[in-house]
Amino acid sequence: MEFLLIDPPHRIWEFLRAWVPSPGCLQLAAYLEEKGHELEFIDCTILDRPWHDLEDAIKRIRPKVAGLSVSCTYFIYDIMNAARLIKDISPKTIIIVGGAHPSLIPEETLRECPEIDFICVGEGEITTHEFLEAVKRKEEDFSHILGLAYINHKGEFIYTGDRPLIEDLDTLPMPAYHLYNMEHPYIGLPSEGKRSFLVNFARGCGFDCSFCSESAFWHKRWRGRSPQKIADELELLKEKYNRRIFYVGDNIFNYTRERGIGFIEEMKKRNTGQKLWVQSRAGFVIRDEDLMDGFREAGVYQFMIGIEHHRQNTLDLFNKKESVDTNTKAMQILKKHGLMVMATLMIGHWDETEKDRQALLKYVRPYVDHFGLNVITPFPGTRFYEEMKRLGRIKVKDWSRYDLIEAVMPTAEEPDVHKVTEAHISMMRKYYWHPRELWKTIFSKNPILRHHHRHFLGIAFTAFKHEVLGTPLWKQKNYQTFEEFLKERGRPLKKWSSPT
Repeated sequence: MEFLLIDPPHRIWEFLRAWVPSPGCLQLAAYLEEKGHELEFIDCTILDRPWHDLEDAIKRIRPKVAGLSVSCTYFIYDIMNAARLIKDISPKTIIIVGGAHPSLIPEETLRECPEIDFICVGEGEITTHEFLEAVKRKEEDFSHILGLAYINHKGEFIYTGDRPLIEDLDTLPMPAYHLYNMEHPYIGLPSEGKRSFLVNFARGCGFDCSFCSESAFWHKRWRGRSPQKIADELELLKEKYNRRIFYVGDNIFNYTRERGIGFIEEMKKRNTGQKLWVQSRAGFVIRDEDLMDGFREAGVYQFMIGIEHHRQNTLDLFNKKESVDTNTKAMQILKKHGLMVMATLMIGHWDETEKDRQALLKYVRPYVDHFGLNVITPFPGTRFYEEMKRLGRIKVKDWSRYDLIEAVMPTAEEPDVHKVTEAHISMMRKYYWHPRELWKTIFSKNPILRHHHRHFLGIAFTAFKHEVLGTPLWKQKNYQTFEEFLKERGRPLKKWSSPT
């Protein structure tokens, strides 16, 4: 086997209680297949015995190259542990890692985990293809391949330079759904209903919010697939895999007005009956107010908007380039046109008070159907991270806690980061246990909204019973920590020294 693409074992977030295949892996696999590479894709999170099954796969395949994908900072240690395991079993296998976290801090990642041989920085398709071709030719010098980072034999960090982004995403093949177990019981988005799924039709964002790793990773650029390609993929997912409800991961689905118009026309023409939850910005919702009924008729049921906060100075601090008045008007427009509103919001700001949090809750209450509350998190590679690091405010260096739920920084009033985490939990409860939200679980005319609220209230009720009665929390049945796996394995990993 030339190339084994691996999404290592992960712990599923409790509020999700399900899993979706990495869109990046599916797209990369399709591109490499099209270029003639022999490959296999393994998503370990849905395997019966994830770490043991990964070990067995490495023993069976002994790939020339193993590619490890990391979708977020929260999962980086899973990548590192997988790399350690692969080198223990198959020392000659070359390991290349991709994703936002290693791309944004490549030298730190390579030195923290010497088992990683290369990092594919940024967009992965062309760089990985050229890298695999070089490996086939048994080349030893990879410095001519743009987008690679590695440590050379002298211990020096080498970065070969930025690779130009793919301008036309329509030139990429359909994601390799045929390589995936699309019927695994974990696959879906339970909060949205049965036969739900995650799709991506664009890359990047043209804005520059200081806290956003997506903006940093994609160099403040946006590129999107055409409405025709979007509709083609949705039709395939319905006809072949019976997927009917989608979360669209594009940072801004209606980035251009023309794309929105084209999408509406295509979906109304094809009449697939599918439902979609999309992301946008307040200013684009206002710009496209006359298209909102069309979006709804085309299957869009919810817009997610980065409202972030109710204070203008906070929005300005993060270079949001949006006003509170604009945010308010956008939410009003969505409600007027019968579309659900999901607001992403952030608490845990340095100068924040309890009064501020209650004001935030009061501000969004009249408009929001889904309370997307996060704890502000300084992701590596962002300007916000560098600023917080300079000010000495980052108190937690464990990447596995960078999940937007656990706080890693204190506030001026709360030096204990756990207090900020508790405030997040408290605000979520106040929102979903409010009589208005309880009413929606039974009497809302929107079946998706009823289902959505019942899902999250069920999670809240499980947590409440655990705290009061000691009943067990939801558990991912197949999950095992790497440390537990090593104990069962019965022998430690060999100490590894990189040949470089």
